[in-house]
Amino acid sequence: MALKDEIEAMANSCVHLRSVFRHYEILFEEGELRRTLLHRTAPVFFGDLNQLLIEQLVLQICRLTDPPVTMGRTNLTIDYVIREADFSGAPEDHARVSALRDRIHQFRSKILPARNRLIGHLDLDAAMAGQPLGPASDAEWAQFWDDLEQFLHLVYTRYVDPGGHFMLNDVGMISDADSLVKALKESTYFHRALNDQSLTQRLADIGFNSEFSDA
Repeated sequence: MALKDEIEAMANSCVHLRSVFRHYEILFEEGELRRTLLHRTAPVFFGDLNQLLIEQLVLQICRLTDPPVTMGRTNLTIDYVIREADFSGAPEDHARVSALRDRIHQFRSKILPARNRLIGHLDLDAAMAGQPLGPASDAEWAQFWDDLEQFLHLVYTRYVDPGGHFMLNDVGMISDADSLVKALKESTYFHRALNDQSLTQRLADIGFNSEFSDA
């Protein structure tokens, strides 16, 4: 398979990764009031979802930054693309790609203990300690996404679309989790209105006649 196709596959995987991150941001990083809304609606479900999204992010980022070959199998990773790409005619781009790779791997080193000891395996000491592993600051997360976008742009424009521009961050509609938040907010308005006796029967009729009343 051509490197062009492999880079496109990696780019698509990274877009999905960014989408998962935006789901997490919208639901759990928009302040205490939003977290309270989710907790009051379905505390167990949203607690589990929080953990699942974090584990998925850590796992996917570590896969993306794994070695090019493990156990005799080739991995579609950043190091694989760098190994296969030819930047001999563009030394400045090669230096830039290498620097971005190093910064991305510095971020990997932050979250790798979580992948190795709590997600990929259940390390006895880590499990019994009950402490989070692999914390990274908001600034470090922001730097990672910026570095990843720049890396993808350099390899994408070299092998896939020389006249194009690859964007990973600040892309609209990469998540629709805000629609879920909107629906949850509106449900609270409805329940508050039900407490108004002058509106109760009319609102109840609207609710019972909804096409989703039995969903």
